[in-house]
Amino acid sequence: MKFFSIVCFAGGDWWYHHPHSYNHLMAEFSKEKKVLYVNSLPVGIGVGGGKKGFFRKVKNKLFSVLRFLKKENKNLYIFTPFFIPFKENSIILNINTILLLFQIKLIKKIFKFEDPLYWITNPNGYIFVRGIKSKRIVYQIVDKVQEYKYAGSLVRNFDKNLCERASLILTPGKMIYEEKRKDYGEKVYRLKHGVDIKHFSKKVDTIPKDFPKVDKPVFTYWGSIDYKKVDYKLLKFLDEKAKEFVFLFIGKIFDFKYEDFKDSKNIFFVGEKSYSQLPSYATFSYGFIIPWDSEDLMNRHASPIKLREYLATGKPVVSTYIPEFDEFKDVVYISKDYGEFYDNLKRSLLDDDSKKEERKNKIFKDGWENVYKEVNSIIGNI
Repeated sequence: MKFFSIVCFAGGDWWYHHPHSYNHLMAEFSKEKKVLYVNSLPVGIGVGGGKKGFFRKVKNKLFSVLRFLKKENKNLYIFTPFFIPFKENSIILNINTILLLFQIKLIKKIFKFEDPLYWITNPNGYIFVRGIKSKRIVYQIVDKVQEYKYAGSLVRNFDKNLCERASLILTPGKMIYEEKRKDYGEKVYRLKHGVDIKHFSKKVDTIPKDFPKVDKPVFTYWGSIDYKKVDYKLLKFLDEKAKEFVFLFIGKIFDFKYEDFKDSKNIFFVGEKSYSQLPSYATFSYGFIIPWDSEDLMNRHASPIKLREYLATGKPVVSTYIPEFDEFKDVVYISKDYGEFYDNLKRSLLDDDSKKEERKNKIFKDGWENVYKEVNSIIGNI
């Protein structure tokens, strides 16, 4: 498949999310080709999260829209299109398709995006794809978003239509890969996540001001804090049982009763931190946790990028069980129930330097430059 530029419809805003796989890949592509990174489309922006979540999302999206089109580097352009937020309204759907087609066509003409490859990372990208005839379409499925409790039937239809239209389907997780491979055959490839090894393995001298000042091992989690990414019952169990440990949560809180832990002596929420700040927290943490709800279908189909970020530090990782972690059972303390999670925390205290090296070696070849080479090879053979 030959192409000379890329138009990427992303699942998150470039400025308001920690870099996901498509951020890293587009940054790599931009070293050789022009890339237009289209920030996430606000479909159902007011769904879930209550008033605070709604106003935060609206504020962030307004700031993105005001930036409109920004040149990030020589070849990378970040674009927030004018778009009407909607939830399953066919008239507005058609208007939005026209709006996107016009805006993208104009940018392509002005900045000379020639023979683009359309890279779609979220089902909502179909709002644009439904209006074009190009066959140069890559659909990168990073999550099974149709299992999200706020996802409507439109998202499921978009996913199905994109799978049918795409010339290539990429996904990091084995569960989604197996499902899509069964339905769509050889155009489905498993492209595993990478990691910025240099970024997460560096040591920082200054402890963050809000890092817990305790003489206990601190286990850190960063990422979304919501009903599925943090198992509420597990956290209550740890609050009562695991008094000898401290748990630090970094990230945006959404649809989660964190106020129930305001009097806790061993559970701390410190809010969102920038990507550049994460190594500071990693340096002073004893280890990391992934306390996901194992029964949630979106989680069970996921391949969390944070796992490789944690492993890059060489420090212990204690997690609940999802199928993706089977491939990491030699370097991750995987827990089938709450009791085993607690036991694994205690086991991790017995780690030695050899364990640290095992974890680092597990992801030694997973740098983003190698993932970029792999995806180029896949595209080149189509």
